[in-house]
Amino acid sequence: MMKKRAKQKSIFSRLVKSYILFLIVTIILYLAVAIALLMYLGNGRLGNASPQTVVKYDGTITDMEVLERIGGWVEELDENGKVVDVVGEKKTDKYSYDIPELANLLDMGYVAYNSNGLIISQYDSSEKKAYSACARYVGNTKRVFLVFYPADMVTYRMSYMLSNENGRMDLGFLAIFAVLFIAEIVGISFYLKRHIEMPLKFLMQGMDEVSAGKRNVVIDYITDKEFEGIRERFNSMAEKLKESEDKRHQVEQSRNLMLLELAHDIKNPIASIKGSICALEEGIVPKEKIDDYYKTIEMKAERIRALTEDINTSLKMESDDYKLNLENTDICELVRRICAEFYEEITATGKEFDIDIPDEPIFTEVDTQLFRRAINNLLGNANKYNETGNNIGVRVYGDLGRLTIDVYDDGEAIAKDFAVRMFDSFSRGDTTRKTDGGTGLGLAISRKIVEKHHGTLEYKRDAGKNYFTIQMMT
Repeated sequence: MMKKRAKQKSIFSRLVKSYILFLIVTIILYLAVAIALLMYLGNGRLGNASPQTVVKYDGTITDMEVLERIGGWVEELDENGKVVDVVGEKKTDKYSYDIPELANLLDMGYVAYNSNGLIISQYDSSEKKAYSACARYVGNTKRVFLVFYPADMVTYRMSYMLSNENGRMDLGFLAIFAVLFIAEIVGISFYLKRHIEMPLKFLMQGMDEVSAGKRNVVIDYITDKEFEGIRERFNSMAEKLKESEDKRHQVEQSRNLMLLELAHDIKNPIASIKGSICALEEGIVPKEKIDDYYKTIEMKAERIRALTEDINTSLKMESDDYKLNLENTDICELVRRICAEFYEEITATGKEFDIDIPDEPIFTEVDTQLFRRAINNLLGNANKYNETGNNIGVRVYGDLGRLTIDVYDDGEAIAKDFAVRMFDSFSRGDTTRKTDGGTGLGLAISRKIVEKHHGTLEYKRDAGKNYFTIQMMT
């Protein structure tokens, strides 16, 4: 008994959670990479990544290693804008800054404001290199510091903070942003859910139709490449299932019909045996006919044995578990012996028996008993059903590791409608190739035996002759 599954989550809920999780992970990774980079630039300390942090809030200067490594220095100015102290190697020759000059710098766009003060720029004419500086106003009595660094090494960007009159960030703005963000996630999720749900709906509908017994099921929709692949595989599966069902139905019909014929074939000899025995028991058979009655009983019993043996062999060949008793056998010698057994029977009917078997042995692994049965069936059919020809032949040859055995006759061609099903179990020929009570299993058994040996058995009409050709590897 199957356990009841827990309620599964929908695609929509998974999409929403996936987007949120993706956003969170992305932000965390971005921050981690940014912090790692800043710490690398700051020589192991996050605060060192920004040049102005070398000047502390009490006016002391520490951790100059990172700034000096990139070619920067620190200048302290007095109340008149003159440089009174330099920490590090100064790269410019400017030692005084006045208000008009700062104003001109503002007009030229070299100065910007941030939370730490002014950012200004200078140009070293001797080295032809630009330097930027940020102004720091620190200490109890405000002291002015300029922290210089190469302009191409550090970039500042303007930032804005939305705040209310109390200096706190506007919660209304955050709420609006959160609502818009959630609405975007929900909208995208709905779109993707609909995009995914549509092909799944068609697939489930098709599966329901197949489960209900419908076989001509074809689903058709236009969607993404992945779902189109699923659609094509489903249609292919449905088509193969239909073909399998049709074939199984045909086999069942053919088998049921043949079983009725086999039952009739078995019923007749049994009735004949029973009648002969009753006649013998009652003593109504003349003495000169007693031997004929016993021969009739023997013949009919042999007929029943042959029928049951054919059915038993056919069923064994269809089993995947059946194992062959393989032996390294000279096929030429084996076929030669079979031909010797059939020689008198074939020539007695006035037919010619052509045998073309090489003297050199051709060895391969076969189940001798089964392989003999396959050749016997082919030769027996050729002799029994060749009513219009005068020739039967067997030819064996090997080439490039492949063994070929031809059994042929010059009788009338097998009808095309029968030729396509002649190797099916329980198939019998038409009026052109009369069966005379055959079981319809001989050719099917021969092909199954050959296929068990990883070979092929095919029929073709060529040059006025019927060829049954066995091919297998040596």
